[in-house]
Amino acid sequence: MVQKSLKFLLISGVFILSIILSSDFSQAREIEVLQQGLEKTFNSKNKNELFNLFSEEIAKDISQRFDAFIKVFPDASWNIKFLKDLKDERKLLEITVKGSKKRNDQNYNLISKQKIAISINNGKVIKKESFSDYSILKSGNKMLDVTVQIPDAVLTGSMYDIDIILEEPLEDSIIAGGLIAISGQKTKSSKKELELMPMGSGGIFKSARAPLKPGEHRLAALIAHPQGLISITKKIRIVSSTSELKP
Repeated sequence: MVQKSLKFLLISGVFILSIILSSDFSQAREIEVLQQGLEKTFNSKNKNELFNLFSEEIAKDISQRFDAFIKVFPDASWNIKFLKDLKDERKLLEITVKGSKKRNDQNYNLISKQKIAISINNGKVIKKESFSDYSILKSGNKMLDVTVQIPDAVLTGSMYDIDIILEEPLEDSIIAGGLIAISGQKTKSSKKELELMPMGSGGIFKSARAPLKPGEHRLAALIAHPQGLISITKKIRIVSSTSELKP
């Protein structure tokens, strides 16, 4: 009797495990196919394929912004990486975009990184939410390395550090830099001017206090040096609980 019970439990356990593994494999395969499809679509500049990968509303929005972006950086390349499953069953992706352009004998290089959470239905992205993003645009014939150390999310009313570090010393060169908080609304942000002030060759180092209300905060920084300009934008999520600090 005991042997029969153990045999039944073993068979049941294997059956249940096989269902779980099959489900996990199916989901893993779905996100792999989607990830490869997204990367191929963006890199081939085949925006019509967007409607097979996103809901119609999202596809239309991305298609419009994609056209504007490609006009500026026609050689842009995308790398899309699956990071992890979130607790609410969404998938977290990291998207890296690189592009370069030469204009009036001036070189421009862009790198942008974004982490987004997506909801998938029948192989299509039906919802997306941005958790973090930053972009660095460099101009000049010598591209200096820069490291951005700004948190993706901070608690309401808390103090946090803003460090933008130039990796290569510029000796006694004169450098100017500025930092400003910009609104998500173009009409407001366009009225603000970023004032440049003389700074040390190491970069920009500041502390700031987060707004008292949850929402989205965006910073813009500009560094002018003898070799060119470095322009940086960074999104910060303002959250009201520690559980929201990480996706």
